[in-house]
Amino acid sequence: MIKINDSKILVLCLLILNIISLAALYSSLHQEGEFMHQNIFYRQIVWIIIFWIAIYGFSFINYRLYFDSSIVIYIISIVLLIAVKLFGKEVMGAQRWFSFFGLNFQPSEFSKLAVVMLLARIFSEETTGRVVINKVVVSFLLVVLSGFLVFRQPDLGTASILFLLFFMVGFSVRSIKKRYLVAIIIAGIVLAPLGWHKLRDYQKKRLAVFVNPNVDPLGAGYTIIQSKIAVGSGKIIGKGFLAGTQNQFNFLPERHTDFIFTVIAEEFGFLGCLALLSIYCIILRIIYKRIKQAKDSFAQLLSLGIYSIFFLHIFINIGMTMGIIPVVGLPLLFLSYGGTHLIMTAIFLGIFFNITRQC
Repeated sequence: MIKINDSKILVLCLLILNIISLAALYSSLHQEGEFMHQNIFYRQIVWIIIFWIAIYGFSFINYRLYFDSSIVIYIISIVLLIAVKLFGKEVMGAQRWFSFFGLNFQPSEFSKLAVVMLLARIFSEETTGRVVINKVVVSFLLVVLSGFLVFRQPDLGTASILFLLFFMVGFSVRSIKKRYLVAIIIAGIVLAPLGWHKLRDYQKKRLAVFVNPNVDPLGAGYTIIQSKIAVGSGKIIGKGFLAGTQNQFNFLPERHTDFIFTVIAEEFGFLGCLALLSIYCIILRIIYKRIKQAKDSFAQLLSLGIYSIFFLHIFINIGMTMGIIPVVGLPLLFLSYGGTHLIMTAIFLGIFFNITRQC
């Protein structure tokens, strides 16, 4: 019996997801049988090629170098977040992108990488007493700074990812007493009403339609209503490739980016979604296995950060397309159209492959 190692299985899963991404994107760009916006499809092919080049390149960089450079990387991310607010490209009221020669770069995606590295560095050394408290406070304040700058773009989805990342990593570190983190959560709940006034009008509407989409069925609730119709109409085996009515007749906005899962659900049904989730589970299981095996605490926490980022993107994106989580605007891991997210994901994977090689 041939034994296939985890790295080869992971590569195979990624290749399958690349194929699914291109198939779903190809379908999402069709309207009534006509292939629209072909440039988006061909750009994604280029991004996927760069994706594999980035994985290969970063897999040869010793992950320990990120321990020494994590603070510099974090500072760069803060500078980029400030700069994009001042000089970035504004699209539909959001100022999240730099545009260079027709290509867009989103600094908030880079901030995820910076925060993962910073948390791994801060929490990688076993400490006790007041030092632990200081580490928790300092790391949380640094995450707050990044989260606040991302939130102001505005990008509620990525800001939420950064805060959830802090708690997922924090609760996994043995030296940190959980009451410190619980205290932060309670304080956050108490102060949450004050944050309501800082939300944009469209963000408030999104939270309102999460409770009842019919409050504004032709406005803020339209996307989630159409998304739920698309997901449900796929039933068990789906309507078939290029046969989804919500997709083909342009009922659903943003279906090539944040709502690409609805295309898969409508055309391939419950079984297609189950197959997709199975692939995601295999990837997460491989990363989790490395977390348990790594002897170096920094490598362990880096892997944990990568696991957390991947899990949160999958859970939140699919949850919002099904209406069980408010719409916050997050791409679906490996599948949604977009260069910055795909390349940052490739960097995470490159780091993980180097960890598997070194540890």
